[in-house]
Amino acid sequence: MQVEQSQNQQAARMLDLFTTPTVRWALFIAVFLQLSQQLSGINAVIYYSTAIFKTAGYDKSQSEYANLGLGATNIVVTIISVFLMDRLGRRILHLTGITGMFFTSLILVISLLVQATPFWNKVSLVTTILFVAFFGVGPGSIPWLITAELFNQAYRVPASSIAVLVNWSANFAVGLGFKPLFTNALHEYTFFLFTGFLLIFFLLTFFFVPETKAKDVETIYAEINAGQVWRKRQAPVQFIENRFGQESSVNYRPLQSA
Repeated sequence: MQVEQSQNQQAARMLDLFTTPTVRWALFIAVFLQLSQQLSGINAVIYYSTAIFKTAGYDKSQSEYANLGLGATNIVVTIISVFLMDRLGRRILHLTGITGMFFTSLILVISLLVQATPFWNKVSLVTTILFVAFFGVGPGSIPWLITAELFNQAYRVPASSIAVLVNWSANFAVGLGFKPLFTNALHEYTFFLFTGFLLIFFLLTFFFVPETKAKDVETIYAEINAGQVWRKRQAPVQFIENRFGQESSVNYRPLQSA
């Protein structure tokens, strides 16, 4: 960041995000990471957890206490993940979180579909808590961190603006659309939608999201352009002295695929 600041880079325009190939690809990664947070189903669980627990067989008082447990779980696991980010890396935490949410969402659907019994009531409660815990491990915080690390200072502000817009738009859509689906249309099967999204986001993350821990933007972009980010290898970084274009402040060029 100090090197970038010493170069006196001009702030990029919003249009530059779409006209510079490598930056455009980084923006695509940032956008689907934000979608992986909101379309994972976490807000459906948080907003309507009381209704979900009632469907599972709990009374109103028990559902409210369980809801408090979800919030506490989210806080504790998120704090723990802060200390794991620089130890394990961003990519592995996000993949772990999405994988855990995928399997727990499947079990949650099963527990909601079977006849309410004390055993399955407990399964639904534990599964929902684990669902929130896995969210705290990865999708809860990692998308924001990677979004900031995918861009240099010239592009970080407009890219973050788009990321925030996408995030809150998806939040609004889930908050508005989940209850009608859950109560009037798909009922318990509604969570299969989120399960499908989680599978898609796992594949996108696995194949396209590079590890950004302790790497500068040039190294990250070199790995993106080289492809196969799931392989543990260091891609070569190429620099040019002149800016990519008169309208852009980026100081790297697209690399040829390896």
